[in-house]
Amino acid sequence: MSSNRQFAVNRHKNMSKTADLVFQLLSQYYSLTEKRLTISTIESATGGRISDQLTDLSGISDFFQGSIISYSNEIKTGLVGVNKQTIESYGAVSRQTAREMAESGRATLKTDICVSVTGIAGPSGATPQKPVGLFFLGLSADRFIRTQQHQFKGSREENKQFATEAALILFSDYISQRIEQLKPNAPEETHIVTCFLEHEGKILLLKRSRDVGQYLDKWAVISGHLETDDLEQCLTEIVEETGLSKADIRLISRGDNIEITDATINHLWNIHPFRFNVAASKAIKLNFEHTEYQWILPEKLSKHDIVPGLQEAWRSVTG
Repeated sequence: MSSNRQFAVNRHKNMSKTADLVFQLLSQYYSLTEKRLTISTIESATGGRISDQLTDLSGISDFFQGSIISYSNEIKTGLVGVNKQTIESYGAVSRQTAREMAESGRATLKTDICVSVTGIAGPSGATPQKPVGLFFLGLSADRFIRTQQHQFKGSREENKQFATEAALILFSDYISQRIEQLKPNAPEETHIVTCFLEHEGKILLLKRSRDVGQYLDKWAVISGHLETDDLEQCLTEIVEETGLSKADIRLISRGDNIEITDATINHLWNIHPFRFNVAASKAIKLNFEHTEYQWILPEKLSKHDIVPGLQEAWRSVTG
């Protein structure tokens, strides 16, 4: 058997094992909760291979709802619901497009979890900035989003197989986390927004008062428990905690969710990070949640006694 043929056989076996693991985890979650997590895929460069691996499994119809092969930009925007401006600004093969493919795909197919894939399988289609083998994956679930970047080094066929297995692993890792959170001693989870305000290269840092629930006297940025759409929650918190209006700020970027476990209070913080620009220098009007504030250079974050996960959140919105 040729080396290429042997590679294909071995990779297919690996993908089959990973697809079966996804099925077993979905079944385990159902047995623990009596809730069926429904899943779907939005595929571009993989051309349906993820869904093909999943539908090889007898019984997967209890969980797998369907897939859209969004190979063209027209299907990505027209059927899936990706914003045209996103593709025009960042390209079809980008972290931003993968994120919107997963989010819009989950809404379109009405599932609990959706994984997306977009990439350059090769041998053509590359640019100096985006080489052959570059793939972006996205996963969207309830109030949760994660993206991944991969650079595969193979033929067109091999790159598609690599991306398919990476997508199945993304599914299995997320479902494993959901199962882990069901354990009796698992930390309590809270979704929060974390909002960085930036002006002339500096970010706003605020010292938490002794009237808040956790992390008294530590330095943080604007934050709050997620109760509605995360962007709207950010805007609400900014207005309440700084006295700025919505007209004073402009969204720069949104980062991937960051999960930070604080063992000292047995709590898992699921952080939704955002970065905004403050156009004009305006006085900050603090409410009871903070006692003082500073505008600092981002590299000075580590010099302060900050809340857990703040540096990771900053990297997420600037990466």
